[in-house]
Amino acid sequence: MRDPILIEPKTRSLDGVAVFLSGTCMVHCLVLPVLVTLFPIVQGSLLEEQYFHLILLVLILPTSLVALTVGCRKHKDRTTIALGAAGLLALTTTAIMGHALFGFLGERIATTIGGLILASAHIQNYRCCRKVDCLHDS
Repeated sequence: MRDPILIEPKTRSLDGVAVFLSGTCMVHCLVLPVLVTLFPIVQGSLLEEQYFHLILLVLILPTSLVALTVGCRKHKDRTTIALGAAGLLALTTTAIMGHALFGFLGERIATTIGGLILASAHIQNYRCCRKVDCLHDS
């Protein structure tokens, strides 16, 4: 078994990082149309929705899975597990097939909702961990 002192620095701020990444995704979805309108040169960059969503998904999935797993093992809060699973499923589905399933506007709405759900899961996880003094609580 690992020494808890070695695990703590690696995982204590993951909920905060995950909330930040979810927020970044939501801001991107809400701000990009304005940027493209004001600065058309942005349209051909890596800020395009499909690439940006996939890049963020690669960052969000492992961060969220580790943070939620570590916390939920300790506090076993079903709301946190349900919110986390729903948020990750929504973001993954939207990043992979969002434009085809929902269209341009629907993809933005689905991503925003998924990000809010996932951020809620991490906030709930953080609160539950503070109550039971989990190792990854900062």
